[in-house]
Amino acid sequence: MDIASWLFKEIEISRHFQTQTFYIFMLFFTVFAVYLAKRYRLFRFSMLLWLSVALIGLVWEILLFISGMRHYSFLSSAELLYHAITEGGPGMIIITIFADKVGIIDLSDYKEQR
Repeated sequence: MDIASWLFKEIEISRHFQTQTFYIFMLFFTVFAVYLAKRYRLFRFSMLLWLSVALIGLVWEILLFISGMRHYSFLSSAELLYHAITEGGPGMIIITIFADKVGIIDLSDYKEQR
């Protein structure tokens, strides 16, 4: 098998009921990200990051759904929206706060006043 055949080989990813715990975990992960954003006084900046990532995720999920490459188990529109909102934004918030704490970036100009 050459590299082109391997790269374009169609694969199928399926979820089973046991893997739906991912969505429950992402709910807690999202709550934790919002807590960190408030604690480090980066709530408005974090919400902007989250909105940006959620819009990119939403467009991606819609394209996958319309093309038939994504199937959902429950109410499709609600699961699509939940997936787009919780998948990338909370991780982006947490990694940005972490990068600020270790000195990789400086977000002091974006912090809310007390």
